[in-house]
Amino acid sequence: MKTVVVKKGTKLDTLSKAIELVDDGGTIIVFPGRYEEKLKIKKPVKIHGLDPERTVIVYADHAKKLDDSGNEYGTFRTYTLMLAHDDIELKNLTVENASGPGEIFGQAVALHTLGDRIRISNCLLKSYQDTLFLGPLPEDLRERYRSSLPEDELVGIENARVLIESSTIIGDVDFIFGSANAVFTDCRIVSLRKGYVAAPSTPKDQEYGFTFLNCVFAGEGETYLARPWRDYGKAVFIGCTYGKHIKEEGFHNWEAGREKTCRFYEADCRYEDDSSFQRVSFAKELSPEEAANYTLDNLLA
Repeated sequence: MKTVVVKKGTKLDTLSKAIELVDDGGTIIVFPGRYEEKLKIKKPVKIHGLDPERTVIVYADHAKKLDDSGNEYGTFRTYTLMLAHDDIELKNLTVENASGPGEIFGQAVALHTLGDRIRISNCLLKSYQDTLFLGPLPEDLRERYRSSLPEDELVGIENARVLIESSTIIGDVDFIFGSANAVFTDCRIVSLRKGYVAAPSTPKDQEYGFTFLNCVFAGEGETYLARPWRDYGKAVFIGCTYGKHIKEEGFHNWEAGREKTCRFYEADCRYEDDSSFQRVSFAKELSPEEAANYTLDNLLA
């Protein structure tokens, strides 16, 4: 498989050039630098930086930005990096949307995934509102945006599997959202201020939604762990440690009635100071036997 090297100050100094050159299954090695690019990757490749703190892919599109027709971008055109294929791997990189706070700029996606068997390792994903979108779009939005988004971004993917490991995700409102079967292992989830961490839109017949294994939740403000973006949204937290910014009730129903269908579970989680907590009635504690089923082999089968 072909390997391509991207480095500032050389002829191959942008990721967009490298993506054109690399073969399916090939690898792009990215040297440290700030790469101000908006990228949509439509082939199975590996993109490996050398140091996530110094290797940054950044752009600043946002929901309130106007396009050439005078229309607002909305959420799903704001991505800095879109992974629009199966079998893509990111490693040792920062992906950032540098727009700023949502009350000024609206939603601003840093990373948008739209494929199966995607793997993200030792990365930093950074924005404010809607940092990480884990596609596909819910079915109703695929219909709504039929005339405004490209056809290849409106695909339905059954059980889109994404593994995010040893990474840091930073944001404030609904900053991990979508319909994928996404597993977060040994990650650091940082809330910049009051808000909501996860907003799953898991389809009713999909067994897994967002699963957080041995993650640390840090940050500021009064923050909910999750709220259901659509009926049947699912999020599971196992072996996680919470800062005191996580509200005692833990979960929000978003709107009346969704507490009847959402699937929010915890097991073996604790606050960093070992304080006790009382969750909302619609959040459930998994038994040890139930929690034991949440292995990577089962989740990503």
